Amino acid sequence: MRPSIRSLRPSTLHRCSALLLALSLAACAAYQAQHGGAPGRSSAAAVEAAAPGQEFTELPEERQVSQVRGEADETKKSLAAHGKYACCVRPTCNECLLKRGECHCREVARKGGPCCGECTEDYVRGRGAVEGVSAWELLERRKHMLDDWGKSPGNP
Repeated sequence: MRPSIRSLRPSTLHRCSALLLALSLAACAAYQAQHGGAPGRSSAAAVEAAAPGQEFTELPEERQVSQVRGEADETKKSLAAHGKYACCVRPTCNECLLKRGECHCREVARKGGPCCGECTEDYVRGRGAVEGVSAWELLERRKHMLDDWGKSPGNP
């Protein structure tokens, strides 16, 4: 039988709450750290979405989702072949593809930086693909990055 929230010790509940909060903050901050810029500022390298054609919009929703997933996977393979998609989790993240059009989280993780939010969350789920890097280490990096960002002039 699973324990209910009420039966958990206060320290366990606090740890779980702190982890959830850290993950939430890490997701946003990690992306900002990896791709430069403070929250609220748009990146010059941001990928703009193209409007879908009539052929796509006439497909049933399930088929649209399937097509987008397939195209995303093929795009990531093509980018990887050109050295522009080196993700640190398996399966690879979509966040970097959709926001930047490339992913360098593997290199960032190896060099001691925080990864994008999706990669950080996937590390916590046990999907990390960089040997010697743990989820706790990535969360700690995120915390340090947030602390440093908060101390920068002009930041709250």
